[in-house]
Amino acid sequence: MIDSYNPLSVQKVLTGLSASSSTAPQRNSADPSFQQLLSMAMLGGGLSSEESNNGVGSLMLPLMLLLLEKILSLQATQEGTEEDKSGTPEVSNQVDTTRPDESPRGDPGVPSGRPVGGVLTQGYHAHHYGLDFGIPVGTAVKSTMDGKVVYAGWNNQGYGNLVIVENGPYRTYYAHLSEIPVRMGEHVSRGDVVGLSGNTGNSTGPHLHYEIRYEMKPLDPTGQTLR
Repeated sequence: MIDSYNPLSVQKVLTGLSASSSTAPQRNSADPSFQQLLSMAMLGGGLSSEESNNGVGSLMLPLMLLLLEKILSLQATQEGTEEDKSGTPEVSNQVDTTRPDESPRGDPGVPSGRPVGGVLTQGYHAHHYGLDFGIPVGTAVKSTMDGKVVYAGWNNQGYGNLVIVENGPYRTYYAHLSEIPVRMGEHVSRGDVVGLSGNTGNSTGPHLHYEIRYEMKPLDPTGQTLR
């Protein structure tokens, strides 16, 4: 056990942590001295006012920050290693652009899969609440969930020809369409064609803009669309 917390004690643990990133978490996490330092670091140094006035704090605090950063880094590495050992399959970053209707199926009332094939030209971010797929004009756009068409027509906010499908708290948006074969109030199933892609509204080229909203708020569709 560490009788008194001092810079040399912390530096010793830091050196041990850095010596082997693959074994340090297991070796040190059960060490009482390590646990003391961890608790101390989380409390900001654990120094008394007398120790701070003697200048010890100026040495300890930077070391404590380094210790916390190292601990977090090693914990993340260890968790990732444990997941790999458990047989968790690797996730491929490659996107299938040719078979949008073969995405994983779940609750038909929850958006899942791609509305079209094509190339992802723009992702979801702070000023773009959906995904853009570059595809030729006239490409069939398929609903990604069962639901009711609550909007089908021209939109003046930049979407151009727009179809919105709703199911409970979920809404899916299909924008910049060239043609709309469905009508408001119509019920559609996942995989049904709800429009043909186009270049209408605020668009710089033929593409589909696709959004998912949950309780009226934009939801990043990446995980439910490109998995």
